[in-house]
Amino acid sequence: MLAQGFEATVARRYLRRPGAKGPVSLNAVLPTVAVAIGVFVLIFVMAIMNGYRVNLLDKILGYHGHVLVHGFQGEISDYRTLTDELSAVEGVVSAMPFTEAQVMLTHRGRAWGALVRGLPNEFFDPAKLNINNVVAGDLKAAPDLGGLVLGSELARNLGVTVGDEVTVISPRTVSTPFGSTLRYLAYPVAAVVEIGVFQFDESFVGMPLAEAQRFFRLGDTVTNIEFFLEDADAIDIVAPEMQAIAGSRAYIRSWRSFNAALFGILQSERVMMFIVLSLIVLVAVFNVGSSLFMLVKDRRADIAVLRTMGATNASIRRIYVFVGLFIGILGIVIGAILAALAIFFLDELKFGVEFLLGINVWDPSVRFLSEMSAIVDWNETILVVVVTMVLTFIATILPARRAAKLDPVEVLRYE
Repeated sequence: MLAQGFEATVARRYLRRPGAKGPVSLNAVLPTVAVAIGVFVLIFVMAIMNGYRVNLLDKILGYHGHVLVHGFQGEISDYRTLTDELSAVEGVVSAMPFTEAQVMLTHRGRAWGALVRGLPNEFFDPAKLNINNVVAGDLKAAPDLGGLVLGSELARNLGVTVGDEVTVISPRTVSTPFGSTLRYLAYPVAAVVEIGVFQFDESFVGMPLAEAQRFFRLGDTVTNIEFFLEDADAIDIVAPEMQAIAGSRAYIRSWRSFNAALFGILQSERVMMFIVLSLIVLVAVFNVGSSLFMLVKDRRADIAVLRTMGATNASIRRIYVFVGLFIGILGIVIGAILAALAIFFLDELKFGVEFLLGINVWDPSVRFLSEMSAIVDWNETILVVVVTMVLTFIATILPARRAAKLDPVEVLRYE
């Protein structure tokens, strides 16, 4: 064992204030607080970043799918056959053919650019569309009403709600006896939904597939087919197989190509943030080392007495290593508890900071996601604990060696 018998007893005594049995020494309190703050910040911030990365990836993949099939000429004519063939590939769990086109929506003098998706009737379902919640209206009733489903931010920008009519203007022109003109039709708003990604909520328009094909004059074709896989990481195996089946009828894009730069930046930021925040722990560990040096200075006489009573150099080293590790373990436990409480009461903490500072901590237009969340990566948490313990142990080596090398004769001569 690291310390036992009189070594553990002496170490516990050194953690107390000199001359008292109850209160704890400041040499123990300050480094413990420093380690706790470092561990708390590291665990909490990494949990916030993990929650952001995971939820953003989930929302983007839920909107675009793991595999997106495009027609070479912008249209896929035999989409039913192609959907069945590609759905038979091992690992594919679902598919959705749809149309997609940019439009302008207007309502009472307000205009906003949007992206219309023509969806099959069975996909007017919150789970299949991977949305956070239906803000207003009935999503499943949209096909029967021949109405539109709008993103929450888009509806807010246009000033519309369920039951209002919006005019959809297509940039594709149609020929008339008086020349070419833009195609436009008015549709009722059947539902307002929140997808959870600000850019999607600001541009999403869901339209029944049959109505979208009629409005954009696509006939019995679609522009895209999206597929969801059982394992998103299997895309490198599944995508080439799907491309071989599609051949010249369409081309395949994997989820890795959607916002590839964004995902790369998030991953790099995650690593760099861990390194930067680890410096806080490193500073706290230096505080442990400096406190032990002060403890050695204050306890020179005690060390000399212990040496004259037969304590070995190894025993003296173990005493100070034990003191340092106790401070590190206590700091880790306190920091982990604080991080757990902050994560559990994340919303209350966010509102409290906003109330005190008068700022918007989580602006969806900047952060992409509508909600702030935290996800604990246990591997990262274990790594934080291990790194903190290793650094704390290293910080105890020099003070422990210095204590062991004190000459009791010289110390007692001047005490």
